[in-house]
Amino acid sequence: ISKQGQILLLKLVNDISCIKATLQSNHTLRYLNDKCIIRDGYPLNVDEEIQKEINFATKINRNHDGNPDAAGREKVIQTQLHSVRRSELADLQGVDHSVFSEIGALQLPEVLALVGRSHGQGELYVALK
Repeated sequence: ISKQGQILLLKLVNDISCIKATLQSNHTLRYLNDKCIIRDGYPLNVDEEIQKEINFATKINRNHDGNPDAAGREKVIQTQLHSVRRSELADLQGVDHSVFSEIGALQLPEVLALVGRSHGQGELYVALK
């Protein structure tokens, strides 16, 4: 599988292009790992960084088995609202805009409070920059 193909699989389980895309990603796929990607009876070489992110997304799916809405919310909190993880995913998926640009002024205080509760004060400061 090509690196681009792997990125498409990542976007299937966690599309970071916008919050709506993350919420519309697949939240029921439980496993999609390099041992599943086989050609001619041999596992294919995969990009470990991309596979790590696929594993993270499918682990959230497993943790919220039977509740895709909860899995979607968790992906938004853990990936869209965490600056380091979002930056890594954005680089992999070719996204170059801030998640906060799509949040309305009325919702922004709630989102910032959620960032502080979920990721701590340091992450809140990053979000406020």
